Amino acid sequence: MAFAKARIQGIETEKSIAAEQMAFDTSFHVKENYRPDIDGLRAFAVVSVVLYHAFPKAVRGGYIGVDVFFVISGFLISSILLKEMSDRSFTFSRFYGRRVRRIFPALAVCLTGVLAYGFVCLLPSEFMQLGKHVFFGAAFLSNIAIWSEAGYFDIAATLKPLLHLWSLGIEEQFYIVWPALLWTIFQTKASLGRLLVLMFLASFAINIWLSSTSIVGDFFLPFPRFWELLLGAGLAYQNQVVLAPATRSWLSLAGLVALLTSAAFFTPELRFPGWLAPLPVAGAAALIFAGPEAVVNRWFLSDRRIVFVGLISYPLYLWHWPLISYAYIIRLGKPPTPLMAAGLVVASFVLAWMTYRLVERPIRFGTHPARGTRVVAIWVAALGVVGLTTWTLHGFPGRFPALPSLDIRKISEARNDPVFQATQGMDVQDYDHTWIAHLGQGERKLALSGDSLLFQFGPRLQHLADTGQLRANTYFVVGGSCAPVPGIIQQGDFAHCANMPDLLLELVQREGIANVVLGASWAGYRDTSLGIQRGGKRLSLGTVEGREAFYANLEDYIRLLQRSKANVYLILGPPIQGVRFDPNKMVIRSPIGFSVAPDVDKDVPIAELRAGYADIDNDLRRIAERTGATTLDAFPDICGNSDGCSPFYAAAEPKYSDGMHLRPSFVQRHVHFLDFLLE
Repeated sequence: MAFAKARIQGIETEKSIAAEQMAFDTSFHVKENYRPDIDGLRAFAVVSVVLYHAFPKAVRGGYIGVDVFFVISGFLISSILLKEMSDRSFTFSRFYGRRVRRIFPALAVCLTGVLAYGFVCLLPSEFMQLGKHVFFGAAFLSNIAIWSEAGYFDIAATLKPLLHLWSLGIEEQFYIVWPALLWTIFQTKASLGRLLVLMFLASFAINIWLSSTSIVGDFFLPFPRFWELLLGAGLAYQNQVVLAPATRSWLSLAGLVALLTSAAFFTPELRFPGWLAPLPVAGAAALIFAGPEAVVNRWFLSDRRIVFVGLISYPLYLWHWPLISYAYIIRLGKPPTPLMAAGLVVASFVLAWMTYRLVERPIRFGTHPARGTRVVAIWVAALGVVGLTTWTLHGFPGRFPALPSLDIRKISEARNDPVFQATQGMDVQDYDHTWIAHLGQGERKLALSGDSLLFQFGPRLQHLADTGQLRANTYFVVGGSCAPVPGIIQQGDFAHCANMPDLLLELVQREGIANVVLGASWAGYRDTSLGIQRGGKRLSLGTVEGREAFYANLEDYIRLLQRSKANVYLILGPPIQGVRFDPNKMVIRSPIGFSVAPDVDKDVPIAELRAGYADIDNDLRRIAERTGATTLDAFPDICGNSDGCSPFYAAAEPKYSDGMHLRPSFVQRHVHFLDFLLE
C-alpha cells in the first residue's frame, strides 16, 4: 500500500522524488511540485482504516481507505517513472533503492516490535504463526499467505497481528511488474495509453469474475487489485489535461461525496471489491485529478493538521493493527472496549510519529543513502530469517517449562491442531464446498453425512484404512456448518448447504448404500437466525415452530433414506463444554504473559454434560423410535464410564482442538463407536 511520504530536508539528490510527496520540510514549507492535498487524502485513507479496525461497528466501511491508498500510490509512483523515463534519467537500481528507503525502515521497526512482544506474550502455536507472517511480510507476500490460510477452520482475522500487510504485498508486487513494463514501452515506443487500457480492463474483469467465484481471492490476490493502481497511473499519464476551475471544484466535491458515502454505507458483509470498489476508487481519482486548487483540496485536504496525519500515515497504518490485534488476543478473541480502543489509537499515533521522526527521516534523507539502503535491506532480510526460524521451530515451545500438572506446550499444540478435513487422504468430489469423499473398498457400503462435528470422526476411518482394518466402502457427504436436514435456508458462504441432503439421497440410490449415519452440531441449528422451509412456509429456527419444522424435516428425510433401503443411524449430541474443554480457554492472558486457568485439570461431571444436551437427545431418540432409526452415542468413547469427563487424555494431552472439535490424534485411537459399521 502507498502510505505517508515524509518531509524531506531538501538535499539535492532527492529532487527527483518531489512528485512522490517527499518535498515537505520540517517547517511545512512547500517545495516544488509538492501537493499537500494528496497527503491530506492519505490522512482520510489511514484514518478510515484505523477507525474501522478500532470501532468496527461504528465505521463499517472504513476499509475502503486501502483502495484510496492504491490509487494514490499508482499516481505518485507512475508520475516519477514517467518523468524519469521521459528525460532518460531512470534506472532500476535508483528506483528500487528509493523503494527500499521508503518502505523498509518503518516496516523493520514494526516487525521487530511485533515479534519481540509476541515472544513474551504468545503461546507457541500463536508465535509460530506470527513467525510465518513475519517471513511472508518481509518477502512482501503477506497477501498470498493470508489468502492461502482462508477457510472454514482458519483462525479469526482479528488474531493475526500482521494481517494488514496484505495490502503492502499487493503494492510491491505491482511495482515488480510495472516499471519493467513502462521501460519496455519507452524502449519500443509502443502505445502507453493502449497498455494502460488493456491492463486496466483485464484486471477489472478478473476482479468481477472472482467476486462471484472466490471473494477471498478477489480481496487478497494481486491481479484483481491492479486496476486500482493502474487508474492512478492513468491519472499520471493524463496529468496535463486542463479543466476549468469550477469544473475542478465540482469534481473534488463529487470525489469527497463518493468517499464519504462508501465509508458510511459499505459494510464488511458486502462482496468487496467486485462492483462496489469503483465508487471509492473513482472518488479518490476525482480528488487527485481535480488538482490542489479545487475547493475540497485547497480548504480541507491541504489543512496543515490533516497533512501532518498524511505524513505519518505509513507508520500509523503499520502500528495500529498489531496493537488492536494483540488486544483481541489478550482478551481471548473479545474486541477491546471503546475506551481501550481509543487508547490504542492514541498509542498508534505516538508510535507512528516516533517512527517517522527517529527512523524514517534519518534513513531516507541522511547524507549516505546507499548505506541506509543496505542497512534496512539487511535488517528486513534478517527479520525474514528470524520469522522463518520461528515458524519452522514451532514457535520456540522451549520458552515455557512444563508445569507440575499440565504442560502449557501441549495446550498450545492442541490449539494449533487442525480439525480433520473430509478431503484429507480421500477421493473427493467438490460440489461448491459440499464434498463427497470416498475411502475404502468392499461390498458393504456406508455413507456419513453432516457438518464438521460429523467429519471430525474421519481420522478413525483413516486409522482403520492405514492398518488394513477398514472393510466398508465408505463415503462422506459433508460441508462445514451444513446440517443433514432438508429445507434449511442459509445465506452467503453457506448457501451451498441446501444441496447436501439431495446429494446424499442421490448417492444412496445410485450406489445402493446400506447404512447411513447422520450427525451434526444439532444445538447449533437452534435459536439462530437461520430459516427453514416446511409446508410452503418459511419459519425461523429461533422459534418453536421453526424447531418443530427442523425435526419434522429430519424425520421425513430419514423415511426417504429408508425407502431407498438404507439403515439410518443418528449420532446424539456430543459432550461439548467449551470453557472447560477448549484449549483456548485453558490459558489466562494478560498484557505481560499468561498462566494456566484454575481447575482446568479437574473432571467435568458427566451429569452436567448430559444435561446440556438432554432435550436435543430426547428429540432425536423420539424420532428414532418413530422411524426405526438407531441412535449412536460417542459419549462413552470420549469420556469413559466414570462420573467425570476429563478434558485430557494420555500425558495431559487436551482432547479438543477448540470448544467443539475433537483432535484427530485423539479420535484415531480412542473413538470406536462407529467401528461396528466400518470393520
